[in-house]
Amino acid sequence: MKVKRADLLLSVIAAAEGETVTPAQLQKVAFLVGKKFPDDVPGNYYRFKKYDYGPFCVDIYRDAEKLQCQGLVLVQVNPRGGWKEYSATQKGLATAANIESNSMTKYIVKKVKWARSVSFQELVREIYKKYPAYRENSVFQD
Repeated sequence: MKVKRADLLLSVIAAAEGETVTPAQLQKVAFLVGKKFPDDVPGNYYRFKKYDYGPFCVDIYRDAEKLQCQGLVLVQVNPRGGWKEYSATQKGLATAANIESNSMTKYIVKKVKWARSVSFQELVREIYKKYPAYRENSVFQD
């Protein structure tokens, strides 16, 4: 049985182990998961558009808000930048721990760690390097 889309998103957020994930980190890791495991993600997985900073899907934010309503995710506004940031609650961490661990969840942990360790510019640059078609509508000039 394939994992649910919301479970994958929770896995991405929970992989930060209670720390925050930025919108760019959330978008790019979810994108990479779909590219790496196209046969393992659910049929209703996120459809990414070529947007200002590469692959983007508004449904990710809607799903994160639903996870917040379930008490699994905390959505907070960054006081310095005004953007929303996402972190798993204790309930979210416990729920994510019960999602079957497989090569996809291991990949998610690795990619979240990487995405949180690089700058926004490096994150976008690496996505464009690997998936140059997503640079098409970009406002990001490197």
